[in-house]
Amino acid sequence: MAPLSRWLAAVVLLIGFAAAHEIKGGRKHFHCTKEGRFGDPEDCGSFIDCIPDKKGGLLGRYGSCRGRAFDAEAKRCVDLRKANGCKPRTARSLNSDLSLSHVCEGTEAGFICADCKTLVNCVNGIAYPEPCGQGDFCATNLVDFGGDVCYPDKPEECMCEKPHSFKRDPYETGRFLFCEKEASDPVIYQCPDDHYFNSTISQCVNTMGLPDCEKIGVFAVPADCSVYYTCIFTTTGWVQKPFSCNEGLMYNENNGHCENPCNWDDGKFACSKEGRFADPLNCNRYYDCVADESDDGFRQTLHECPEEYVWDSSANYGYGHCVLEGSSQTPCLPHMPEKCRIPNGYCASEVDGTNVDETGDDVTKSPSIQGLVTEEGEGLIPGFSTDVSV
Repeated sequence: MAPLSRWLAAVVLLIGFAAAHEIKGGRKHFHCTKEGRFGDPEDCGSFIDCIPDKKGGLLGRYGSCRGRAFDAEAKRCVDLRKANGCKPRTARSLNSDLSLSHVCEGTEAGFICADCKTLVNCVNGIAYPEPCGQGDFCATNLVDFGGDVCYPDKPEECMCEKPHSFKRDPYETGRFLFCEKEASDPVIYQCPDDHYFNSTISQCVNTMGLPDCEKIGVFAVPADCSVYYTCIFTTTGWVQKPFSCNEGLMYNENNGHCENPCNWDDGKFACSKEGRFADPLNCNRYYDCVADESDDGFRQTLHECPEEYVWDSSANYGYGHCVLEGSSQTPCLPHMPEKCRIPNGYCASEVDGTNVDETGDDVTKSPSIQGLVTEEGEGLIPGFSTDVSV
């Protein structure tokens, strides 16, 4: 047994020597001994990320500087001119992504999270995306890595805690996560342009404060009708453009002009003589006007026709009566009051009541509805675009 034991001991020593040799030697046999980002011993233009493997050990993941050099001290890719004598083995890659250029703004080199599942390697200000694998998320500011890195179970904001739920991507306000199952990898979606994801209502909301487009046209902003906007549908979805009226004027959707809102007809009825009269706001109702000694001179009473009946002012020899829907001789077109909210006291101030011509920067007449229909947008259905699939 003794010779066998000595033989086993010798084998163990040989394996240990070989492992130590492999740590120093090659890229294929690099052995992670601690977490962090390290230079590739065989290629000055590559690096290895050593991260936990969820089994109590460490896993090495190789990355390329895309033809540049890896600065082991700064833990980032740099221009070859900053690395004495470095000749990278890996050739210059062409898989940069211009849509992620904004991630690299303000930094020449470094690793930055674009979203929960995408790490961007910024080299000379150019964005090279590196999608995170299954179970990994883009984590920020890990000291041992000199910046951001794809890492297991970090950060919690990117992890799926509940099934069939939505979360805002912590790195990009215009993106959100959909979690199909608990502890699953999320699918990342992109909101339309000029929108951000509101996690409270789980919806994409317009950053300009404009209501979402539902149909092509020109519309006033109800909360502030001095502003109005166009809705145009294209192959990429809805496109909105805001406009402003001159000071003191608001946009009238009915005629497409900026006007003094204090002159708008609100459709409210007031007796001016005795008789029965249609309610301008509701085809099913009518008013009785009886002379009275009150301040207004009339007693005004509102009545309602039976269900499926409408008021016809021409019926009953012109005195008016309730008739079946569809049988009226004078079709009813109820007044549509403006949806604009006019602040209290607004009409007490001095406002010019005339329309303003379309001159200078003021736009008082809406863009042509015909001009809003684009060939590429006609008949298309808007929707979210899947930005990253995992």
